[in-house]
Amino acid sequence: MVVRIGIGCVVAVLMALGGCGDEADDSPPAGPLAGAMSDVGGGGASGSLGFGWLDPQLAEEQGLDARQVSDALLPNARTFVEVAPQLRSRFGFDPVSADRLVSVGGSYAFGLRLDGLDPRRLGRALIDAGGRARRSGSVELIKTGDYAVVPEPLLDAGVRGLGAFDAFGDRLSVLALSDRARATLLGEGDRLIDEPVYPAAADCLGDVVAARLVPDKQIVSTELGIQVVAAGVRREGHEVLCALGGTVDRADEVADHLEAGLAPDASDPVTGEPVGKSVEASEVTRDSYDGVEVVRAELTLAANEPPGYLFGQISGASVVAWINGTARTYAQ
Repeated sequence: MVVRIGIGCVVAVLMALGGCGDEADDSPPAGPLAGAMSDVGGGGASGSLGFGWLDPQLAEEQGLDARQVSDALLPNARTFVEVAPQLRSRFGFDPVSADRLVSVGGSYAFGLRLDGLDPRRLGRALIDAGGRARRSGSVELIKTGDYAVVPEPLLDAGVRGLGAFDAFGDRLSVLALSDRARATLLGEGDRLIDEPVYPAAADCLGDVVAARLVPDKQIVSTELGIQVVAAGVRREGHEVLCALGGTVDRADEVADHLEAGLAPDASDPVTGEPVGKSVEASEVTRDSYDGVEVVRAELTLAANEPPGYLFGQISGASVVAWINGTARTYAQ
């Protein structure tokens, strides 16, 4: 049964589910995920941006390796985590030691921001490789090629897709494929957190250590009748899926679809395998946050399922079928 929670939810439910919507309070939620959204642009009238976030220290506290949940960062941005040993040995630049990693993009990352690292050796290597540098306020901007070019120092280290338009400051690094993506990750323009669906997503996800947010049209180019799908890893064996936006009636439909699709005896809509092979249990709840309709599914994974299950289900289109209540629509 889908649990529907109003603003009068009791303390016990608050503690179990990480909060409940309060339409009278329009302040952004607290926490590191919301803080990351507050520090990047991409909002405004046309704000609809894919967003990835990973906190390596929080992941470690929950017994997870950052590499296990790096799919949160979108393809090509996660290569910085995959090749962290090479970047550390060549430039003293270790993405796994960053305070946080933030990516923006669509089906792939347009850029990656890393906070808490010393970027000086990497910046010098990019300039030595032909990068043109100039100051802009507190950061040094470096351009090493045209759109989507990967400069040789990063390419040799195994990085893919990013690095032509970069910015380095005091323990701040941005590596992007365009000047627009760089500006977004530097926080220029309207903030992403000021678009109502994004704080609603942060509130829904709660105390996750890694998260991926995808506007509905970026998920296999399919209209879902909602605005954003968000997924996050809380700790070993526990993950959260959120469907945000749309009408009240549509959100109620999505809640019913998720409850049915995530039942252990249901079939995965893509592979046909029993969902119970990967998901031991799930609980679906309905709520709203500052006027945004929210459907939340908290999953307990089976013992043999590695972290990041939901990130893979977004990429593989199972999430689309769950939300729409379809079966094997995308089966190969």
